[in-house]
Amino acid sequence: MSEKKVRFTVIDAVIIIVLLAAAVFACLKLLPSVMTSGEHRTVDFTVLVQNEDESFADAITIGDRVTISLTEKDGGTVKAVETKPAQTLAYNSIDGTYANETIESKCDVYVTIEADMDISDLALRAGGTPVKVGAEIPVRGKGYASMGYVIEIND
Repeated sequence: MSEKKVRFTVIDAVIIIVLLAAAVFACLKLLPSVMTSGEHRTVDFTVLVQNEDESFADAITIGDRVTISLTEKDGGTVKAVETKPAQTLAYNSIDGTYANETIESKCDVYVTIEADMDISDLALRAGGTPVKVGAEIPVRGKGYASMGYVIEIND
Protein backbone atom coordinates (compact mmCIF):
# COMPACT_ATOMS: atom_id res chain seq x y z
CA MET A 1 0.00 0.00 0.00
CA SER A 2 1.32 3.39 -0.88
CA GLU A 3 0.86 6.29 1.44
CA LYS A 4 0.10 9.70 -0.04
CA LYS A 5 1.78 12.69 1.49
CA VAL A 6 -0.45 15.63 2.27
CA ARG A 7 1.11 18.76 0.81
CA PHE A 8 0.47 22.14 2.36
CA THR A 9 0.54 24.89 -0.27
CA VAL A 10 0.43 28.66 -0.27
CA ILE A 11 -3.20 28.57 -1.43
CA ASP A 12 -4.11 26.48 1.62
CA ALA A 13 -2.42 29.05 3.88
CA VAL A 14 -4.30 31.94 2.24
CA ILE A 15 -7.63 30.15 2.65
CA ILE A 16 -6.95 29.47 6.34
CA ILE A 17 -5.93 33.09 6.97
CA VAL A 18 -9.08 34.41 5.26
CA LEU A 19 -11.30 32.07 7.28
CA LEU A 20 -9.59 33.08 10.55
CA ALA A 21 -9.94 36.78 9.69
CA ALA A 22 -13.66 36.31 8.94
CA ALA A 23 -14.16 34.50 12.25
CA VAL A 24 -12.36 37.23 14.21
CA PHE A 25 -14.36 39.95 12.43
CA ALA A 26 -17.66 38.17 13.18
CA CYS A 27 -16.71 37.77 16.85
CA LEU A 28 -15.78 41.43 17.18
CA LYS A 29 -19.06 42.55 15.61
CA LEU A 30 -21.47 40.12 17.24
CA LEU A 31 -20.11 39.53 20.73
CA PRO A 32 -20.38 43.12 22.04
CA SER A 33 -24.07 43.28 21.15
CA VAL A 34 -24.77 39.87 22.69
CA MET A 35 -22.60 40.26 25.76
CA THR A 36 -23.63 43.76 26.83
CA SER A 37 -24.43 43.89 30.49
CA GLY A 38 -25.33 47.56 30.71
CA GLU A 39 -28.03 49.20 32.69
CA HIS A 40 -31.41 50.46 31.55
CA ARG A 41 -32.56 53.95 32.53
CA THR A 42 -34.19 57.15 31.29
CA VAL A 43 -31.89 59.68 29.62
CA ASP A 44 -32.57 63.20 28.30
CA PHE A 45 -30.90 64.38 25.10
CA THR A 46 -31.24 67.48 22.95
CA VAL A 47 -31.69 67.44 19.19
CA LEU A 48 -31.04 70.55 17.08
CA VAL A 49 -33.29 70.84 14.01
CA GLN A 50 -32.00 73.67 11.81
CA ASN A 51 -33.64 76.02 9.30
CA GLU A 52 -37.26 75.05 9.90
CA ASP A 53 -40.39 77.15 9.52
CA GLU A 54 -41.93 78.58 12.65
CA SER A 55 -44.97 76.35 12.09
CA PHE A 56 -42.71 73.32 12.69
CA ALA A 57 -41.69 74.67 16.09
CA ASP A 58 -45.30 75.49 16.95
CA ALA A 59 -46.40 71.92 16.13
CA ILE A 60 -44.11 70.40 18.77
CA THR A 61 -45.58 70.44 22.26
CA ILE A 62 -44.23 69.24 25.56
CA GLY A 63 -45.43 65.71 26.28
CA ASP A 64 -45.60 64.66 22.60
CA ARG A 65 -44.51 61.11 21.84
CA VAL A 66 -41.86 61.29 19.09
CA THR A 67 -40.15 58.67 16.98
CA ILE A 68 -36.35 58.85 16.85
CA SER A 69 -35.66 56.07 14.36
CA LEU A 70 -36.36 55.45 10.71
CA THR A 71 -38.17 52.20 11.54
CA GLU A 72 -40.63 53.99 13.87
CA LYS A 73 -39.93 51.48 16.66
CA ASP A 74 -37.85 53.64 18.98
CA GLY A 75 -39.15 56.78 20.57
CA GLY A 76 -39.26 59.17 23.44
CA THR A 77 -41.22 62.01 25.00
CA VAL A 78 -40.66 65.72 24.36
CA LYS A 79 -39.58 67.41 27.61
CA ALA A 80 -38.71 70.90 26.31
CA VAL A 81 -38.79 72.92 23.10
CA GLU A 82 -36.77 76.08 22.48
CA THR A 83 -36.53 78.15 19.32
CA LYS A 84 -33.90 80.63 18.20
CA PRO A 85 -33.64 82.59 14.95
CA ALA A 86 -31.79 80.56 12.32
CA GLN A 87 -28.38 81.89 11.36
CA THR A 88 -25.97 81.15 8.58
CA LEU A 89 -22.32 81.99 8.09
CA ALA A 90 -22.07 84.40 5.14
CA TYR A 91 -18.96 85.61 3.30
CA ASN A 92 -18.61 89.35 2.62
CA SER A 93 -16.53 89.54 -0.55
CA ILE A 94 -15.90 93.29 -0.15
CA ASP A 95 -14.27 93.01 3.28
CA GLY A 96 -13.10 89.42 2.91
CA THR A 97 -14.73 88.48 6.22
CA TYR A 98 -17.32 85.99 7.46
CA ALA A 99 -20.26 86.96 9.65
CA ASN A 100 -23.37 85.30 11.07
CA GLU A 101 -26.55 86.48 9.41
CA THR A 102 -30.11 85.75 10.46
CA ILE A 103 -32.29 83.84 8.00
CA GLU A 104 -35.71 85.47 7.68
CA SER A 105 -38.76 83.38 8.70
CA LYS A 106 -36.61 80.38 9.69
CA CYS A 107 -35.69 79.13 13.14
CA ASP A 108 -33.48 76.57 14.83
CA VAL A 109 -35.47 74.27 17.10
CA TYR A 110 -33.89 72.66 20.16
CA VAL A 111 -35.96 69.63 21.20
CA THR A 112 -35.16 67.89 24.48
CA ILE A 113 -36.32 64.28 24.40
CA GLU A 114 -36.55 61.79 27.25
CA ALA A 115 -36.13 58.14 26.24
CA ASP A 116 -35.56 54.77 27.89
CA MET A 117 -32.04 53.69 26.97
CA ASP A 118 -29.74 50.75 27.36
CA ILE A 119 -26.42 52.06 28.63
CA SER A 120 -23.23 50.06 28.11
CA ASP A 121 -19.54 50.80 27.81
CA LEU A 122 -19.89 50.96 24.05
CA ALA A 123 -23.03 53.02 23.42
CA LEU A 124 -26.32 54.53 24.49
CA ARG A 125 -29.18 52.87 22.64
CA ALA A 126 -32.85 53.75 22.56
CA GLY A 127 -34.08 50.35 21.42
CA GLY A 128 -32.03 49.73 18.30
CA THR A 129 -31.12 53.38 17.68
CA PRO A 130 -27.69 54.52 18.86
CA VAL A 131 -27.75 58.00 20.40
CA LYS A 132 -24.43 59.83 20.14
CA VAL A 133 -23.51 63.51 20.16
CA GLY A 134 -23.19 64.62 16.54
CA ALA A 135 -25.31 61.79 15.15
CA GLU A 136 -28.12 62.65 12.76
CA ILE A 137 -31.46 61.50 14.12
CA PRO A 138 -35.07 61.84 12.94
CA VAL A 139 -37.62 63.68 15.07
CA ARG A 140 -41.13 62.68 14.03
CA GLY A 141 -44.38 63.28 15.80
CA LYS A 142 -48.00 63.76 14.91
CA GLY A 143 -48.06 66.46 12.23
CA TYR A 144 -44.33 67.06 11.91
CA ALA A 145 -41.15 65.32 10.84
CA SER A 146 -37.57 66.42 10.32
CA MET A 147 -33.94 65.40 10.78
CA GLY A 148 -31.65 66.94 13.38
CA TYR A 149 -28.39 66.38 15.20
CA VAL A 150 -27.90 65.28 18.79
CA ILE A 151 -26.05 68.15 20.49
CA GLU A 152 -26.25 67.18 24.15
CA ILE A 153 -26.87 64.11 26.32
CA ASN A 154 -27.82 64.48 29.98
CA ASP A 155 -27.61 61.19 31.82
